[in-house]
Amino acid sequence: MRTGAHGTIDPFFSPGSGRTPASRDRGERRMPWSSGHPEARPYSAAAPHGLYDIVSGPFRPSRILGVSRLAVYLEVEDHRGAAVIALLARGAVRLPNGMVLADTQSVGPFADVAEATSVRIGRCSVVFGGRTGPRTVHVGRWWRPRVPRPPRSARQVASAAADLATGLADAAGGLPPADAAILDTDLTEPGQASRACSRLIGLGPGLTPSGDDLVCGFLLAARHFGGPHTALAEAAMHRAATATPKLSASLIGYAARGEGCPEVIDLLDAISGHLPLGPALAALRAIGHTSGTDLALGVLAGVRAALSRSADGTAHSPPTGRAHSRPSGSSRAIHPAPDDQKEYP
Repeated sequence: MRTGAHGTIDPFFSPGSGRTPASRDRGERRMPWSSGHPEARPYSAAAPHGLYDIVSGPFRPSRILGVSRLAVYLEVEDHRGAAVIALLARGAVRLPNGMVLADTQSVGPFADVAEATSVRIGRCSVVFGGRTGPRTVHVGRWWRPRVPRPPRSARQVASAAADLATGLADAAGGLPPADAAILDTDLTEPGQASRACSRLIGLGPGLTPSGDDLVCGFLLAARHFGGPHTALAEAAMHRAATATPKLSASLIGYAARGEGCPEVIDLLDAISGHLPLGPALAALRAIGHTSGTDLALGVLAGVRAALSRSADGTAHSPPTGRAHSRPSGSSRAIHPAPDDQKEYP
């Protein structure tokens, strides 16, 4: 993902939406600032359950990190440190830290957010302050991130990995292949994991640099299929704290916990044998300029690492719990999915 002209942010778009950063439907609703405006009712939104303590608690100091037609990126102070929240229109890709507007007409509602002079988050609300009065987004629902389903078999994963490699054979991500190749090295050793992060984290333009997307894809796949993820996750979060934009650093933390956008979760499901691989890969690659492709290349590297570890007989039992639990210190073996685990929780 990269920044556009004049420092504005090119947003994430849903695959097949047919929208571009320059397009605007004449019937789109804008976010009016005047509290006396006839349309100045609060917007309704659904927020991820992992943000419950922050969003439902007392109002906290916040600031706007960036604005696009489909998203506003916010930073809010928490007792554990700063947290990044993405306020998303329905047409945006659902990030794991995304607070999604519920209004079906709320496509491109953030055109006027640049006029905001302040923002605060708390009491299940996001309140923007403007010259003509406040504008409020109220959270009335909560959602949990989807988690990928267990693979049907190790043979299925190996076959899908080969198909994925074929599908990405001519893919051009945001970095030269030589830079991404460091993910094919032994990342179980903390020193090598740190070197990999030094060469990738923050490399490339935009709010989510290409190197970050590669690392996110690797972490998601390695954690799910049993590759070496613990050392890389620790090194990536440490490096991201100072070397990359705050939104991207936040998404690296989510990936380390096994959380990503629905399109990358679908790709993991396809590798596991639950969905067709081709459509899942195409949908992921449609995100952003190179973000989706970089995520897919990272997933491929993570799956290969898991298969290599499984072949060496070094994989361990999978961690239990939902995707939003903290990363486990153990790796996951590639296990077939039992009949009672073939659907999402």
